[in-house]
Amino acid sequence: ALLDASQPVFAWYSGGGYIGEDFAPEQSGLQLIEQEILDRQKSGRNTDDLHRLLQSVSCSFEKESGFSNQENLVYACSYDNDAAQAARIRLTDTMKTYKVSGLAEYTVLDVFAGVSADWQIDGSILSIALRAPQELLDMGVRYSYSYGGDEYNGETIDIHAEFDQNMLMSYGYVVNNDEITYTLGPMPELIADANTLSEEERASLTETFRSVLENEISACGGRAVLSSFTGSYSVEITDITEANIEKTASGFFDGSSRFRITYRLDTNSDFILQDIGTFTASYTGSLYRMPDQSIRFLTNTVHACEFTGFLGSYSLKESEE
Repeated sequence: ALLDASQPVFAWYSGGGYIGEDFAPEQSGLQLIEQEILDRQKSGRNTDDLHRLLQSVSCSFEKESGFSNQENLVYACSYDNDAAQAARIRLTDTMKTYKVSGLAEYTVLDVFAGVSADWQIDGSILSIALRAPQELLDMGVRYSYSYGGDEYNGETIDIHAEFDQNMLMSYGYVVNNDEITYTLGPMPELIADANTLSEEERASLTETFRSVLENEISACGGRAVLSSFTGSYSVEITDITEANIEKTASGFFDGSSRFRITYRLDTNSDFILQDIGTFTASYTGSLYRMPDQSIRFLTNTVHACEFTGFLGSYSLKESEE
C-alpha cells in the first residue's frame, strides 16, 4: 500500500485554503521499498529495478491551493509500472480522495475595486494621484504606486495595497491580491510653443494666475517696498492690468520650454520715478496640456512684498518654494 492513513491539515480560509503542514502519505510506502532494496542487497540480488521504481514515484494533489470547505481533493501517485513489474512489486492505494473541512469562512475583498489613478498638477508638482473609496481607507488600506522601470513608460503603473490582514479579518474579509497593473495613459504634453494656445486658453490661464497674484498682493496689504539709490518707498498697488505669456529669455538659447506670465501693475507712491517707471509681477514655469485637453501652468514662483529692478523697470521680487 503506497498511501497510508494520514490526513491533510487545511489552513487559511474557505476559497483560499491550502495544506498547512507537510503532507506526504507515500513516505511509509517508499520506506518499505527502501527496506526491500536493503534486504535484496544483503542477499546479493539485483536491485536496479527497485531503484528505478523508487525514483519514479511522484505524488501530488490536483491543485496546490484555493481549497473550499466540502471540496473533494484527489491525491494521486504515478510510477514506472514496468519497473514495478520487473521488480515483482505490486503497488496498491496509489490514489485517495480527501474532503476539505475546517476552513474559516470569509469574504474575499477586492481592495482595488473603485481605485483609480490620473495625472495632476498641484502647485509646482506634476504627479500621479491615487484615489480609493473611503470605506477601504477607513479599514486601514493604504496605496502607493511604482513604475515598471526607472521612469514612467507612458502606458502603465503598478498600484500596491498595504493592509493589516488581521484587521480586515476582524471585518470578515480576506485579501488575496495586493498589486495590480493600472493603465494610466500618456503623460501631460509639455508645450514648447505658446502660439499653439487658443485665445480662450490664454485668457483662462492669465485669469487663473491673476487671482493668484491678487491673493499675494492682498497678503502684502496691497503695498510693497521699493528700494533705490534715492531711498526706500512704500508703493501702493492699485490695479493689475495687462497680461502677457511669452517664452523666457533662457528658453530661446537653451531650448527649454520655460514660459513667463507677466502682469503690469498700476501703482501710487511718492517715488521720484513713479511717472516713468514700469511695475510688473510675473510667474515662471512650464505649460502642460492635460489628457482632458485643459492647459495647466506648473510654477513655483511666489512674490515677496518688495520691488526690485533698475532703469525705471521694477518687478515684484520673485522667490521659489
